[in-house]
Amino acid sequence: MKTAFLSGLAALALSACATGPNTAPPPAGFDATATAFTGWVRVTGEEFQLFAEQRDLRNPGARACVSGALPRNPQRASGDISGSQVRFTGRTLAWAQRSQAQSHDWQGSTIINGCRKDVVILADRVEVLR
Repeated sequence: MKTAFLSGLAALALSACATGPNTAPPPAGFDATATAFTGWVRVTGEEFQLFAEQRDLRNPGARACVSGALPRNPQRASGDISGSQVRFTGRTLAWAQRSQAQSHDWQGSTIINGCRKDVVILADRVEVLR
C-alpha cells in the first residue's frame, strides 16, 4: 500500500514538472484550435508575444498574452513589426509537449514561453494589419 502511494506521488510530481511551473490557461477568447491568431505583437528575440488588446502590449509586465515564434529567418526579421496589429497563421502546441525542458525549438527559433501559458503558437507566417 505504501509503495502504491509513493508511486502515485511520484507520478503526480512528474506530471507537474511536465507542464512547467507557473503556466496558466491562455487568455479568455483565445482559441487554441484555430489556425489564425490576431492581436498586437511584441517581439522579444527569438519569440513573440501576442496580446488581444493594444493597451496590454504597452505594459511591459503584462502576461495577458500567448508566446510563439516564426521559423528562424522570418522571426529574426520580425523585430520591426513589434507594436503592430498582426495575424499569425499556424497552430498551437501544448507547452507540456515542448521539445526541451525549458524551451521549444520551432524551426530554428527558441520559444521560452515568456507569457507562461499552457500553449504556444507555432507560426508559419505573419501579416501586418496596421
